[in-house]
Amino acid sequence: MRRRMRYGMLLLLAMVTVGWIGADVSGLFAAEASSRAETWEFYIPIRYISGQSVDVGGGSKLDINSDLGWGFGFGYNLSEKIEMTGEFAWMNANYDVKWVGTTGTASATGELDASTTQFNFIYNFMPKTITPYISAGFGWAWVDSNIPTGSSDIGCYWDPWYGYICYEYTNTITESGFNYGFGAGVRIEPKESFYFQLGLNENWQDYGAKKWDTLSYRLSMGWKF
Repeated sequence: MRRRMRYGMLLLLAMVTVGWIGADVSGLFAAEASSRAETWEFYIPIRYISGQSVDVGGGSKLDINSDLGWGFGFGYNLSEKIEMTGEFAWMNANYDVKWVGTTGTASATGELDASTTQFNFIYNFMPKTITPYISAGFGWAWVDSNIPTGSSDIGCYWDPWYGYICYEYTNTITESGFNYGFGAGVRIEPKESFYFQLGLNENWQDYGAKKWDTLSYRLSMGWKF
């Protein structure tokens, strides 16, 4: 059900984008001079992240399913061609894991949560409302496998209005590490304040002994101000 809701939201956003573009087709294909220099931007990236298989050592393997990722970010255009951005993105994805031990093998399924904080440098090749671009970025990645590491604990804190409030929490297996990547695509500005980007990104996450690479197809919708 949740997967259907995600794809439904993506379809709705795509329809809104097409409708916005259709309102001024002449502005879309004219490729006029842009006016983005020294402007701020807020944008929403939607990423389709392809599945991958990760070798976790000893013959054990983790298969992560493809899924959608979401996020938000802010940027500043230093000029018509150069932009600096910072964004926060997240996703959850189902996975299948197979353990190989001394007594045999075992398998299980689960759902992981992943998020990244990243700073990006974007170079637009032309000072036009339609331009190809390349990007490079770095930041920090965090993954929670949602696999418990032990029994649940109870935590409590004092609230001046309600008194003691207690909740149950469980420690899980998590990883965090350096994240970096590159991207390329096209930027289109059909309106004075609205733009979108279609691109392809490749990112690498370094979790010490484990290194993952992630390929994603990206649609970003943004507003200049």
